[in-house]
Amino acid sequence: MRKLILYLALFGIASAIVVSGGGGGRGGRRRGGRQFSSSSSVSSHSSSEEHGGHRPPGRPPVRRSTQPPTPECDSGWLRFVRPNGVWCVLVGNSGVVNGYMSQPDAEVVCSRYGATLTGFQNSEERMKVADEALKQLAPLNQQIAGLWIGATNNPGCRVASCGPFATFRWTDGHTTGTDGFSWSRDEPDGNNWPGPTACIQQIIMAPNYVTGPNDYASWMTYFRHGAFDKFQCVSPALPVTRMYACGKPGVSR
Repeated sequence: MRKLILYLALFGIASAIVVSGGGGGRGGRRRGGRQFSSSSSVSSHSSSEEHGGHRPPGRPPVRRSTQPPTPECDSGWLRFVRPNGVWCVLVGNSGVVNGYMSQPDAEVVCSRYGATLTGFQNSEERMKVADEALKQLAPLNQQIAGLWIGATNNPGCRVASCGPFATFRWTDGHTTGTDGFSWSRDEPDGNNWPGPTACIQQIIMAPNYVTGPNDYASWMTYFRHGAFDKFQCVSPALPVTRMYACGKPGVSR
């Protein structure tokens, strides 16, 4: 009888050891009758990172551009990059070949485009506008034109010339400096032109220019393509073919 009791006691201790996991059981452990492994715990953690909004390993981050849109010009306008931003210029062919388009008339036309008569920041702008105007002059069967630009005389310089860089100032509110000035021979003159102010017209002249019936022979000596002429702002104006150049800032799209 004592052997039987001893045997049952030993059997109970062994069973308790097995149930409690004291034997190690290949790295697992039981809690409440369920087994948990370290490998399943790691896998669950990785999965939660991937589906919880974290970037998966090895995938480069998404980079979004922070640069603002580049200002552009409307179709048909010349685009110039200036120190203070993009400037757009429309060279206009008014079709006027009798001289009756004053500088204020040209300003009104520019206002319809949300623009104003332009100045020139440098010689590159000046000559690109002149060359574009020359292209538009050919269909009119004309060889010379006066193109209105945005400038007015400085105080005390309407009659007397104050020199090539001090007689006029730009009026478009955007053009700066005097690098865009380039005068024809003996300009700016000291003539007392009609009107409260004096203006600048840019001379557009074909390379094979021949004096026409409404022209002066002296223009061949004094004028050159792309250069400036100090002149009256009112109509009628010479040369009789009238053009204009409007300017406005570029717009980001």
